[in-house]
Amino acid sequence: LAQDVHPALAFVVLWGLILWLGMVEGGQASLVGLAPINFELYKDSHPTTYISTKLCHVGDNLDRYLMGRQFMVIFIAFCINMSGAPVGGAELWGLPQFIIDIFLVTGFAMILLTCMVGQLATQVNASHCMLDYI
Repeated sequence: LAQDVHPALAFVVLWGLILWLGMVEGGQASLVGLAPINFELYKDSHPTTYISTKLCHVGDNLDRYLMGRQFMVIFIAFCINMSGAPVGGAELWGLPQFIIDIFLVTGFAMILLTCMVGQLATQVNASHCMLDYI
């Protein structure tokens, strides 16, 4: 995708996917964390969270969500990698070739971006602010 379209479109798609991944990961952390909490405690203060968690925690809905979420995360991560892949022969700020090989050619830079921005930060925020995240 990154090599086939205009760079601006690839950039917008990349960050749209990062945001979507953040919503999926943060939603998972919040829903799992709120499972043992009595819904009535936040019914009046967080009505949207109350409706979402009440629906999600009926029967095996949470298990179904978690299973589907795994497939969605794989799809999103694959599309992030396609959108942010470096163009062949790219140079970056005059860095030596071995640095470019380590970070760009191997995909290590995309792994760091996806994990730190799209997953880790949102999971940490959602686990600390479960009611406000949903």
